[in-house]
Amino acid sequence: MESKNVKKLTAIAVFFVVALVGRYIGLQMECERVVDLNYILKNWTEGVGPCVGALVAVLLLGRKFYCSVAGSSVVKSVISVLIPFVVCFFLYEELSYVLLVFIFYSFLEEVGWRGYLQGELMDKKPLVQALIIGTMWFLWHINISLSVGSLIFWVVLVFGAWGIGRIANDTHSLVLCACFHTLYNFSTHGFFAFTPGVVCAYVLIVISWFVIWYTPWSKVFSKK
Repeated sequence: MESKNVKKLTAIAVFFVVALVGRYIGLQMECERVVDLNYILKNWTEGVGPCVGALVAVLLLGRKFYCSVAGSSVVKSVISVLIPFVVCFFLYEELSYVLLVFIFYSFLEEVGWRGYLQGELMDKKPLVQALIIGTMWFLWHINISLSVGSLIFWVVLVFGAWGIGRIANDTHSLVLCACFHTLYNFSTHGFFAFTPGVVCAYVLIVISWFVIWYTPWSKVFSKK
């Protein structure tokens, strides 16, 4: 048992170091705060660290993934991406493709946080999982300061680790986890003002995801 714990802790440590290195390299890249190729590559480089760290832990250290790309349903995962894309296309056509860029970035992160790390902590209670993952997620950002804003950000990440963690536990879909992750990232980059229409769009998207994944469709269609 002790040997297994050592292997697990070693794998988690290696994963986190690789994730930090990827994040640090991404932060060193310079680009204008505009949506161009350099900006996209910078963000993907920052996000690729957790993904590479998870791959190292799984492929080289013999650990296992907790989630797969599409989880329990390929169709539901594809629809989960299409819904925000279509909504964004009608609201702000030019940003609909940017949304896909953000989803891919979030997917790279989620491979690490939910796809790998959550599986290593399944022997912990959900709140403990959230505290550990949220804190590591917070430290991974590196460019943070000791302030009230940083404390709030840590709370947000712990809550996000708990919420997205429950989604991962129920669906095992990295795509859906990335969609929820993107909802926060996309809203904090200042691409649009939060008008009533945008807020309604956000609410409808989230509701649609829950309807798609949590409605017992087999029973619905069998009754029909």
